[in-house]
Amino acid sequence: MAAIGKIRSWGPWLVGIIGLALFGFIATDFTRSCETSSNQARQQVGEVMGNRISIQDYQNNLEEYKLVYKVLQDAYRQQANREIGEPEEEVLRDNVWNSYIQYSIIEEEAEKLGLGVTNAEMENVLRTPTHPALSSLPLMPAFMDQQTGAFDYNNVNQYKALLQQYAPGQVDEFNRYWAVVEKLLRQQLLISKYYGLLQACMLSNGASAEAAFKGRTVESDIVLASLAYSSINDNDVTISDQDLTAKYNEQREQYRWDNETRDVKYAVCRIVPSQADIDAINSAMASAAQQLRADSMPLAEVLSSCRTLIPYQENMPYNEAGLKAISNDLFAAVDSLANGAVSAPVAYTVRTDGREFNMRAVAKLLRKYQGTDSIGYKLVGVPGNSIEDASRRADSILAVLRGGQAFDTLATNMGQGSGGTQWFTANQYQGQDDIPPYYISLFHAVHDATMNQPAKLELSDRVLVYQVVERKNPVTLYDVAIVSNELKFSNDTYNRAYNEFSTYLSACQNAQDFEAKAAEGGYMVQEQKNLESTAHVIGDVNPYTRQAMLPNTREAVKWVYNDAEEGSISRIFDNNASLGLLMAVCVTKVHPAGYLDQKSVEDLLRADVMKDKKAEKLISQLAGATTVAAAQAKGAIVDTIQHITFSAPTNVKGYREIGLSGAVAGTELGHEAGRVIKGNNGIYLFNVISRHQTDSTAFAGIQRQEEQRLINTATGLLQKSPYGRPYTDILDVLIQKANVKDLRYQF
Repeated sequence: MAAIGKIRSWGPWLVGIIGLALFGFIATDFTRSCETSSNQARQQVGEVMGNRISIQDYQNNLEEYKLVYKVLQDAYRQQANREIGEPEEEVLRDNVWNSYIQYSIIEEEAEKLGLGVTNAEMENVLRTPTHPALSSLPLMPAFMDQQTGAFDYNNVNQYKALLQQYAPGQVDEFNRYWAVVEKLLRQQLLISKYYGLLQACMLSNGASAEAAFKGRTVESDIVLASLAYSSINDNDVTISDQDLTAKYNEQREQYRWDNETRDVKYAVCRIVPSQADIDAINSAMASAAQQLRADSMPLAEVLSSCRTLIPYQENMPYNEAGLKAISNDLFAAVDSLANGAVSAPVAYTVRTDGREFNMRAVAKLLRKYQGTDSIGYKLVGVPGNSIEDASRRADSILAVLRGGQAFDTLATNMGQGSGGTQWFTANQYQGQDDIPPYYISLFHAVHDATMNQPAKLELSDRVLVYQVVERKNPVTLYDVAIVSNELKFSNDTYNRAYNEFSTYLSACQNAQDFEAKAAEGGYMVQEQKNLESTAHVIGDVNPYTRQAMLPNTREAVKWVYNDAEEGSISRIFDNNASLGLLMAVCVTKVHPAGYLDQKSVEDLLRADVMKDKKAEKLISQLAGATTVAAAQAKGAIVDTIQHITFSAPTNVKGYREIGLSGAVAGTELGHEAGRVIKGNNGIYLFNVISRHQTDSTAFAGIQRQEEQRLINTATGLLQKSPYGRPYTDILDVLIQKANVKDLRYQF
């Protein structure tokens, strides 16, 4: 009893100790939970409709797209096995993201509506060669019917069977590729069903259809009196802050942004080779020329030791076009050589992905001769349990062909298509730096073959029977070995440029210094407004090649959004050091999600206010004028404009005026406009002098077609725009509701 009493006396202490233990357990569990949540957040690449998108899921989808890209690249035998470049991968990344977001949203909407795609529907589409859904799928050319060009599902199974027999190592890759194709088809069919249902909900009516028909087919000619805004000097117009504020309030909704953006300025340091670097490459070219002349070591070893950038394939000659594609000067040097001679060093420039590279080269002409650079041949693969077995079967096939059976008939009987002619041309290998051994062996075989004589080619993994049936395009061919190196800056040159650029940044205390001190160091500073976190690059993009002028700036974008504040200046980003480019960034303005402030859009506001002010001056100049003649008397320029329709902008001296088209359509024939029309580029008065209908078809006979045209036009607003918008109009609304977050910049 005494012991029990003693234990009872410890009660408060025990409760306290147990409480502390429980608190420690809960705190530890809470800490672990926070760590888990934090780790999950760090692995989150985005969010849609409250569902997190992990970097692993995103990466898996990206790898699927890259697999399809690679398979199609190999199937078309274009740049076989070439690695996907950074610009191409950026396009794939965007496609993966946009497709994932679009499909996730539509899938949820479709589920609410009870829409889905069954396996039977998939099978039916795949077995319908003309189904429109097939036209946008990434299908291999081997799947197409050679006669009609249409997709044939049977060819898919035949292709897989051939892989299982001749290239079993490629079967797994093909299965993964085809699984992606079916996945894309299923998604496309569901999206089509959803849009189809929306289209079925749309109605038109006779009055709207008739108005649209007349707006498209009724043309008017007018006499136009105009006064252009450009007739007034900008300096003669006074714009106040109140004017800008009023215009901003009027247009505020145009400046709404759903995501935060940031204005940045970036300085670029361009590193160029020094004179010492130029002397070094000239010396290397002289040494290479000496080795090529000496013939003291195998040619392949010489080229390897000189690290040439232009590969040499024995007996795979260049034609004139191939050499000129490298350099006109290099072609001239090679063409002037005798067999066995070596050229003097040649300087030339190569443009790749919108950038220039300075090169130096020497060439040794092994043989110059007349030949053909296009060889037509027919080919079949020979099945067998082993290479020896396939070789014996090939001998039997050769006996059949030499006995008179047509090659096409043989190919058909073997289930290998119709045996059509394939072509080897110089363009297929010239300039290629990684030609598969299979193609090299096959080229050498057909190059040396006798016309119309079937022959056998044994490779390490297959046996082929081929027959050359045509040679064309006689040209001069050049069997030439070229040592080509890029003129690069040395480490010493790089370090000197880096240190100087670093000194410049150290002297910058704010955004004003960042720009002012750049000129002292000879650096170029440019500005990029409204940079979004979804941007892949900082800097301009070539409008023709879609290549970034400054590639590999993803780390800079990440810094702008992860680490920077307004006024922050970055470290040196050397991701483009190999291209001779160093970059630093300064964040000059942060625009939170919502509305851009007035200062950020002042240039746009000023331009619109300028138009308004000029319009007021010109309208006052025409005060009291209600006819073309009266306007002309007050200085307006008069001209005749023809073929004006309601549905298209009116062309006035090269400028498009949308409002003028509507005003003309609303004015009766023979009447004046009666009031001044304010346009985008000037003010106008007009008189309608002619009106006629270009389509003599009676509306009553085509009313249904016109109503359907209106529905199709409305449906077009739901479909993906061809002008680069990532989402459809209806999806813009759904995306806002889905609260999409794009955090890809963090990875």
